Amino acid sequence: MESDDNDLHWLNDFERMADEELGDGSACEQVHPIVERWLQEWLDSELPTPRSSVSQAVACLATEIINNAPEQIANVLMEHCDEDDVLQWIQGVLVTGQAFQSALDSGRLDDL
Repeated sequence: MESDDNDLHWLNDFERMADEELGDGSACEQVHPIVERWLQEWLDSELPTPRSSVSQAVACLATEIINNAPEQIANVLMEHCDEDDVLQWIQGVLVTGQAFQSALDSGRLDDL
């Protein structure tokens, strides 16, 4: 397959048309219901148990994120939550992001 076969410039007309139809309003008004519906379905589903190595990697990444967070943000989080709660929240954000990317890649969110 040549690199020209992956050229998606033919979608530009559709993107321009969507921008014209949506106008200057908030994109969240158009996109939010789709994302909200996906998130609720995902949260209500039976989430597979990740492999131990994946769980460890996500925990490690969450630790690195909090260790590299701006001090003001880390301080505020730690004032209101203990470190374990913050790390679990960050892990949840990472897992949700991974599921969201997977849904995008699989075509589940093509309506976006």
